[in-house]
Amino acid sequence: MYKKWIITAIIACGFGVFLWQLVPIIKNHVMPEGPRQLLGQSKNTAISSVIENVGGVKGITQLGLTTGIYDITIKSDHLVNTPVLSDGQRGDRYLGLTLDRTTTFNVGQGEAVKFEPAEFKPLMKRNNVYTISTPGNYVVNRQIPEGRYQVKIHDIKRQTIQRDKFRPATITVDSKFLNGNGSGDGQGGIISSTLNRSSPIILLENHRLLSITFSGVEHGSYVELMPLTD
Repeated sequence: MYKKWIITAIIACGFGVFLWQLVPIIKNHVMPEGPRQLLGQSKNTAISSVIENVGGVKGITQLGLTTGIYDITIKSDHLVNTPVLSDGQRGDRYLGLTLDRTTTFNVGQGEAVKFEPAEFKPLMKRNNVYTISTPGNYVVNRQIPEGRYQVKIHDIKRQTIQRDKFRPATITVDSKFLNGNGSGDGQGGIISSTLNRSSPIILLENHRLLSITFSGVEHGSYVELMPLTD
């Protein structure tokens, strides 16, 4: 009988170890590492680095970066071929960008970009309004409370850039799933300065991102989000 208990205990311990090793695999399948870093459920693996004068398209490992969530600042006068940082000028910042193994950047000669681990600073509400002038991704319930918001877009058209009808100056506000599978999916939709909407309201729920992009607009442009209580 004593031996049976020992054998049972060994089997139970072995099964427990197996489950313990299986848990992170299941968690990563249900919610990948990137979203868990955004939620603060795991450590952000991003590092600090200034990348300059690389030339050509390079993956993040070739640039000496790790996967993670980054705040990015442009340190040179402009970037020529970096679509991720649309219309980037010196001093422009982009917050909460997820870089994975498939992410690439083209930092040419005379160009420089600073990468830092995302700070995820909570947005400050003044006069019952959240004002956002920096494009990027903001984590709901970590940086801005969930709820319904009235959206006002204040975009200043950049006069120095020639735009055709396919690339208008625009600011876009969107609500996205943290796992990246969907945007403008009926939970608030895409609100853009180039779209006509009768009700510019966005719904921000837990496990979602508030995503804001600027394209072809001047410094001083911003977005206002006013919480709705009804």
